[in-house]
Amino acid sequence: MIQRPQTLFLLAVLFLSLLMLTGPLAVVTAGGHEVILKAAGVYDLSGLKLDISTWPMTVLIIGVALLMVLDILSYRNRIRQMRLSVFLIFLFAGMAGMIFYYIYFIRQRFEEPSTIHQWRIVVPAIAIILLYLAFRGIRRDELLVKAYERIR
Repeated sequence: MIQRPQTLFLLAVLFLSLLMLTGPLAVVTAGGHEVILKAAGVYDLSGLKLDISTWPMTVLIIGVALLMVLDILSYRNRIRQMRLSVFLIFLFAGMAGMIFYYIYFIRQRFEEPSTIHQWRIVVPAIAIILLYLAFRGIRRDELLVKAYERIR
């Protein structure tokens, strides 16, 4: 299981998806006012939580992490692993869209805002690339097993 490169790709995606929960995704500044977008909510610079609800993004990140664990543990069923990988690619694309929607929504509340993106904003794109590489490896394994069965 661990010796397969695609499993290492999937573990990297799991680690990256858990990192999305730990820190800020973006910082929006307008004048002297600063707002921090995290997966758990939107906070003012003083630490006060604003009335913008980000629970859909939090649920999506936790759901993606749980699906990643299921994807890693289903190494004996390669077809399910490939389907989960494709589904996770779509979920990460939706997560990226959701992050940019929240940034856009926060920017609309201020006059002349500027956005400082944190490094966690590129995690969905990196995860999509790693999931694609894992999908290719899983598919290659499946084709190899089918070829061996055909020879028998």
